[in-house]
Amino acid sequence: MVTFPSLSKATEHVMFSSLTVLSHECQQDVENENNYNGITDHFSFWLYRDSKIETLNVVVRPMFWKEIFDLKLIFLECSYFKRAIIDFSIYYSFKPKHHYIMASKQNILAHASITRWNEQYALLGVVFVRKDYRKFGLGELLTNYVLEMIEQKCVRSIHANCLTEHLPFYIRYGFKASFSIVGLSGKLNEFLHMDPFKYQTSAPQIDQEQIIIELFETSDILDLASYDRNMYPTYRINYFEQLREHTISIAGYVAKSAKTGTIYGYVILNFSQDYIKCGPLYCDNDYIAMLLLKQCAIDYDGIMLLCIPEDNRTALKCFESKSFKRTDILHRVYTGNMFETNFQKIWAITDDWFCLL
Repeated sequence: MVTFPSLSKATEHVMFSSLTVLSHECQQDVENENNYNGITDHFSFWLYRDSKIETLNVVVRPMFWKEIFDLKLIFLECSYFKRAIIDFSIYYSFKPKHHYIMASKQNILAHASITRWNEQYALLGVVFVRKDYRKFGLGELLTNYVLEMIEQKCVRSIHANCLTEHLPFYIRYGFKASFSIVGLSGKLNEFLHMDPFKYQTSAPQIDQEQIIIELFETSDILDLASYDRNMYPTYRINYFEQLREHTISIAGYVAKSAKTGTIYGYVILNFSQDYIKCGPLYCDNDYIAMLLLKQCAIDYDGIMLLCIPEDNRTALKCFESKSFKRTDILHRVYTGNMFETNFQKIWAITDDWFCLL
């Protein structure tokens, strides 16, 4: 069995890889900075605090990737990162397509991002304002700016993930609540001595001898992406290709038929410095979910975090029966059209804040 503390080297490798990519992107920053200047907007504020009136001149512009470390320092205050909902190394590896910042005198004051999957869906990422500049309207200004950028692309539906305390902020912008996601934390080894076969009644058509568990890195990602498309609203072959590039810090298993090769489910484990993050975990039924979780527990040990759609009562009951504790409730909000999905097959969402599921 591989004990979890030994996986810290994997995290170091991810950061080293990120630094290598960053050096290349910094060179691109220098080349593209003049182009960015063309879409930079300037704003002025009067701030009243500590019985004084201050003038604040800011610019809103795309972020240069050489500023990623400045952003990391700001995100140390961010509740998403503090609560371990996002790991920064993973955030960087699977970064959103577009970042926008509000800056004054080279200091980043606020941040927002956009991920666009196709002509239908876009996700508004982390909107964050530095603590000492809140309550002055900077967050609303940046949000309006980013939403206008999305609308210019004629996207039909905009989605966002938020904590309960942030719901009023999004509702003001016309977002509607869709579904909730429950965060859970517990010991992965709770599944080590579990008997998956007692769950086989949920899948009587599947012969236990027909199921094989295959490593993610040896599986056919085209077949996996096709299976994934049954739950996820877009075809994300690029996501699986990215995972393949980070196999030293990511593990995964695929459950499939030994006879036909039909995929019945898969799971991805993401190793951060302190936790094992589970997701996605998509499966056709409870039996397949238990097979995959048991295989994870055989090979790894540590505290596991995951997020489950609240509508999947079976999954919630299963994890809570293994002494997993609830951590946070996240909410999906959206404008435009909401996609349909089968929540019963989603046992853990993708370990990436910038995901639809």
